[in-house]
Amino acid sequence: MDYLGLALYAEGPTDYSFLCPLLARLCEDVCTRDAAHAVEVSEVLRLDHPRAADEASRAQRIVLAAREARDAWRILFIHADGAGDPERKRREQAQPAIDGLHQEHAEARLGVAVIPVRETEAWAIVDGDALRRVFGTTLTDEALGLPSSAGVAEATSDPKALLNATFNATHPSGVRRRRGVSPMLNALGEQVSLPRLRELAAFSMLEYELRQAL
Repeated sequence: MDYLGLALYAEGPTDYSFLCPLLARLCEDVCTRDAAHAVEVSEVLRLDHPRAADEASRAQRIVLAAREARDAWRILFIHADGAGDPERKRREQAQPAIDGLHQEHAEARLGVAVIPVRETEAWAIVDGDALRRVFGTTLTDEALGLPSSAGVAEATSDPKALLNATFNATHPSGVRRRRGVSPMLNALGEQVSLPRLRELAAFSMLEYELRQAL
């Protein structure tokens, strides 16, 4: 059996919470479909750069973090929210690190960009069934205020606010309300539908690049 080690360098804690289980599931799905042999897919290692590199460029920080964990990964996902201009974000926030990783590791270890059009939360609002299971509600998509299609979700100007509004529509109380939606992002990453995500252009691009890297 082959082994596939995965790692992620993301912008923030909530991105790690949602993306780590989602990216592991995506790799398992792709390997199950495409690999000639059985593949054991690792959990996604959360990478952070050394404190001494705080003042370095993002690309340098990522390369340094990857170097310290080099024995643990073969695919390193590099996340940056697109902020409405995903091509520019990729060019500025992901590609320099991908190039740096290639210079250091050649084909042995590769970087793959994860660039939602605006924010990662847009990927969490595409699947009403997953949201109902995680939030513990029977409210319809309409009652939750969810977008009518994956395309509308991807074009939403403030996905994070929409996800919070969806959570608040379930009328959470007590500690659950005070903690908000952040503690649930890991469960959403475990349950959001891959077929629904594949309707999003940004997610399809991620999967395409992952297949090229594998």
